[in-house]
Amino acid sequence: MPVKGSRETAAALRELSKFVATPISAASRFALQPTLKTAKANARNIEEKERTNTLANSLTIKQEARTSKLNPTYQVGPDSSVEKQTQYGLRRPVKYAHLLEFGTAPHYQPGRGVVHPGSRPEPFLTPAYFETRDQVVKRFGDKIGPEMEKRAAKLAAKQAK
Repeated sequence: MPVKGSRETAAALRELSKFVATPISAASRFALQPTLKTAKANARNIEEKERTNTLANSLTIKQEARTSKLNPTYQVGPDSSVEKQTQYGLRRPVKYAHLLEFGTAPHYQPGRGVVHPGSRPEPFLTPAYFETRDQVVKRFGDKIGPEMEKRAAKLAAKQAK
């Protein structure tokens, strides 16, 4: 039994793919807002020797550098451009966020000539992910579904002309 309309369907899907990058990006950013908010709150609760909130203020939603336009990947994490001068020196959260999240093992510090005892993990992103993952999926679906239907309807109207 021959299949009819497959060429037209394939052409329509190729055309639709040109219009999906913007709604996918917008839906991804919208969906990750609860995770960002929770991660910032968690970061503000981490005990520091000084309270600067630099880590919490640096958290943002960013697109992965090596990602395709049609299949973008977004993540919550510290912005590399954020830095703050403090009495303990320049703080750049992108340089130490992973050390807070996962902790460190005891290690030798050659510049100081001492063995650092390590630090316990202070996770702020992982709990934010687990707390909001269902909400993120729902928000993405709620945002992307109507937008894709609208774009498909526009494309169908264009094809009908």
